Amino acid sequence: MTATSVTTPAAPATVSAKSKITRSWSSTATYAGVGIGFALIGVAIIMWTSGGLWLGSIALAMFIVTLICLYMAAFSSGEAKCPGCGKALSGIGLSKNEGVFCEGCHKYVEGTGGELWMTDPAKVSKDPHYTSPLPENFSFPPGCCICGKPETHRVKVSMTTQGGGDAAVGLATGGGLRTSTRTSVEVPHCDEHQDGALLSGTKDHVKIRFRSYPYLRAFCEMNHTEPE
Repeated sequence: MTATSVTTPAAPATVSAKSKITRSWSSTATYAGVGIGFALIGVAIIMWTSGGLWLGSIALAMFIVTLICLYMAAFSSGEAKCPGCGKALSGIGLSKNEGVFCEGCHKYVEGTGGELWMTDPAKVSKDPHYTSPLPENFSFPPGCCICGKPETHRVKVSMTTQGGGDAAVGLATGGGLRTSTRTSVEVPHCDEHQDGALLSGTKDHVKIRFRSYPYLRAFCEMNHTEPE
């Protein structure tokens, strides 16, 4: 697909306002309660069944989910107001955050030390946080998706999702009624970079995530999408 020229959207003024993060006790209780519930299921499987590899695997999965839920209860049960528009944000880290999307102003916030502030519009993160839906037909803005220098090559990024498929095909391949779908795109990079994007989401809603906030805005402008 041939890319057309695009001008990176002008960076809006950085908002210096900050907001404080507080613990949401309702979220903390919900995560902890769910975790305890999975733990009890795991214990019940071990104590009141004949065991076996299959049931043992299920019990192990229950305990893994328990640990995830308890971690969320301890460290990701924060809430705060967006420092840009004031919309309530929930399920955020209590100390450090990056790439938190605000559905009120459609911008990203970040912070440390229990505070949030607006992400610098020119920021390039170490990880792909800045997200757009991937349309069926799309173009990439010209230049490296990390630094904007002239493109020298493209890096393929892929995602495999599970979804319903033809029953006969699924059963014939040992996959039950589920088949996998692989989605791949080739993203522009320069000689200095190769890890500027990744894919996420589901089969019916594929998302592309960039390390560069400016490149995300250019991608959204070119393809008439909105960050998410």
